[in-house]
Amino acid sequence: MTMTSQTTYNTLSNWSYKRANKDSTKWQPCSKKTNGNQIHTDLLNNGEIPDPFIDRNEKDLQWIGEEDWEYKTTFKVDSNKKHELVFEGLDTFATIYVNDKQVLTTDNMFRTYTLDVTNCSQESNELRIVFKSALKVSRALEEKHGKFTCFNGETSRVHARKAQYHYGWDWGPLLLTCGPWKPIKLVTYSTAKINDFYVKQSVDENLQAELSFEVEVESISDDCQLSIEIFSSAGKLIRTIKESANKSYTFDPIKLEDPELWYPKGYGKQPLYKFVAKLHQTDQIIDSVVSEVGVRRARLVQEPVKGQDGSSFYFEVNNIPIFCNGSNWIPSHSFSCSLIDDDYVDLIRLVDEGNQNMIRVWGGGFYENDILYKQCDKLGILIWQDFMFGCAIYPGYKEFIDNVTHEVIDQLKRLRNYCSIVFYVGNNEDYQVAEDLYKKNTFTDEEFPAKKLYERILPDMVSKLTSGVGYQFGSPISPGQGVPTTDVTVGDIHQWNVWHGTQEKYQDWGKLVGRFVSEFGMLAFPDIKTLKDCITDEKQLYPQSETMDHHNKSIGFERRLALYVMENFSVSSMALADWIYITQLMQSDCLAYAYRNWKREWGSKNERKCGGALVWQINDCWPVTSWAIIDFYHRPKLAYYAIKRECQPLMLGIYRTETRLRQPGEPDLEKQAPLHDYSPREYTIDVWGVNSTLQDFSGTLEVELYHCETGELVSNLEKSKITLAPNQTTELVTKSKIDSNKLVVHAKLVDSASKLVSNTSDWPQPLKYIIWPKDTKLDVSIPENGTIKLSTNKPVKGIALNIEGDYYLHDNSIDLLPNNDHYIKVDNLQSDDVAKISVNYLK
Repeated sequence: MTMTSQTTYNTLSNWSYKRANKDSTKWQPCSKKTNGNQIHTDLLNNGEIPDPFIDRNEKDLQWIGEEDWEYKTTFKVDSNKKHELVFEGLDTFATIYVNDKQVLTTDNMFRTYTLDVTNCSQESNELRIVFKSALKVSRALEEKHGKFTCFNGETSRVHARKAQYHYGWDWGPLLLTCGPWKPIKLVTYSTAKINDFYVKQSVDENLQAELSFEVEVESISDDCQLSIEIFSSAGKLIRTIKESANKSYTFDPIKLEDPELWYPKGYGKQPLYKFVAKLHQTDQIIDSVVSEVGVRRARLVQEPVKGQDGSSFYFEVNNIPIFCNGSNWIPSHSFSCSLIDDDYVDLIRLVDEGNQNMIRVWGGGFYENDILYKQCDKLGILIWQDFMFGCAIYPGYKEFIDNVTHEVIDQLKRLRNYCSIVFYVGNNEDYQVAEDLYKKNTFTDEEFPAKKLYERILPDMVSKLTSGVGYQFGSPISPGQGVPTTDVTVGDIHQWNVWHGTQEKYQDWGKLVGRFVSEFGMLAFPDIKTLKDCITDEKQLYPQSETMDHHNKSIGFERRLALYVMENFSVSSMALADWIYITQLMQSDCLAYAYRNWKREWGSKNERKCGGALVWQINDCWPVTSWAIIDFYHRPKLAYYAIKRECQPLMLGIYRTETRLRQPGEPDLEKQAPLHDYSPREYTIDVWGVNSTLQDFSGTLEVELYHCETGELVSNLEKSKITLAPNQTTELVTKSKIDSNKLVVHAKLVDSASKLVSNTSDWPQPLKYIIWPKDTKLDVSIPENGTIKLSTNKPVKGIALNIEGDYYLHDNSIDLLPNNDHYIKVDNLQSDDVAKISVNYLK
């Protein structure tokens, strides 16, 4: 939402800060590089502290969160006009003084506060804000209202309406910052201004659109008029509506003729109408607000699944069922004021280029900056928006609920014109915490105090303040009384039985499918350049060093990471570069198995067994070894590219089944110890295709078998004309026998012009048993600027390319077979850059 008018919005600047209650402390100038201020960034920019992200400095900087801090600046007012200070974000427990007079206290970093300063007649007025230690205040609130259970961070965090990850998480540091984290604006107007402009849309099942408008006006004059202009996505004026203005005005609904509907990426275009609300007095425009809005019909579909228990869980936009390929989004920085628009644009670009069509804004951070929602509107990326509650039992006392209610009103009003938001969810994993605590699936209000918030207050507010979005009590959750959140036949699930939980083999992801998997993941080290950026002591640059462990906040990561690496890969070196490669390749294979097998369960109409997969997580908030597929410096891990391939509009999948052939007189399978089960095996393969487009695809399927150790092409198993029906899964090869578990199965799909559309391969598992050919010749060349060509004489698994310098690879983590050359686009690559390319693969 942008503002252009006689009303002015000036962001206050020239801030200073100091430690509160310390007379000897001098005021220091704040950084002008950030969008808002947080104490850690200001201390860092003035050289008063070392970088909290470097080495183990985090540990030595805990004192900052235990102190109170002050900020101050000045502002001027015009005696002939009305003036307000608008505080868009204060983190968190703040007392505001104007000219040394206390005028306001705040206790919620997610709320917007407004202060009338019209009567401040001094030529220069001082604004001073004292921020109390959130740690001390939240602990005092805990002492007063009681201790509640939480996972991650300390228990007192649940009483503070502050970004919960500031208290530390299993991927983030403990850095309790404070400050005016969002801009503070001086708003000046003469007679009236527009406070809020809501474009309320209703699109019926016939895709006919009706619009109404709600405009909130701050007025000290009765002679104002309000007009709304509607422009098409091409900029053509469609309609103008005029009414007399009052403080809160709702326009009568109008029908939008032949609506240009907004679609998720891959399913249509993303036209945005422009709506301009203008406030007139006589012949002058005294205020105006512009909002660009996509018109669409979105709903969650929970219906019976043919031949299955439970019900489906998938999203439908403009009557089109959508399989959601996507990621969980956490805050991209521990100090969010450090983020600029370009940071968001770059990361959302990677989401878009990664063939993802949904992000889940996770509930332990903050309601994101407008630029994220604008980019998602522009690119057609759906948003699942959590409210900011995570992994805890939250309180329900009146002051807390009242505070949250104001927070939610502010945020819903700010976000409701963004068409990319299709789903609001009450919390992240709070119901799971309650289940774990009480060992049951239904809870009283006394046991689970915030239940009334999630199940009554929030859904009522979403219904009253927004349109065209769904709501769910929490994530994960299973609809119905007494149904556990782990039920895979209903609702969404967080599938952590790979890595956490029962630590299943990742090759068995297919057995762990749910109706919608809103969290799952695998940990891997970041790029070596990222580690060298945050670890300055070369003696600490090895996988098990103290500083390396400090940059990994996952409890028990050593055992879990070793389990999944050693279970699957032969490890001949623990050098840092080699360990990074093998953990990233393991993560890449792991997550590819998940997407591939769960997309198979998309099925067809009335058989949608799985409606989406959102990997944990897309990004990091500091340099760390985590589940992210893109590290803190926006360097993609190998898994990013593997997921990108699995989420193509047209993709193939392969699954290998091993069957024990029981001989006469042998003991029953359940009576035989697995390590002593020497009975022969039979291997079969299934091949399927998923067409996420809305048109039939006709082409040729080819399936080849290569011996993984000799490289010999053993068989052309299949070559047939096939058709993939639109927006569904098609089974192509079923239970076809192969002679050995030493065979690589390679499937490729080509169109009528013999152009490769998709290919995939399935390898004998575990990979650690493969004896790789010693005479492998992998050729890397640059046939033209911007392109790398890969070719090989033997099967090669897990090709990882790295290029020294400012280059961006559009593909990586490649499995390559003989006579199947692979081409990779690379930004800025020149034909003479071959020497800069290094390559790794399993050998």
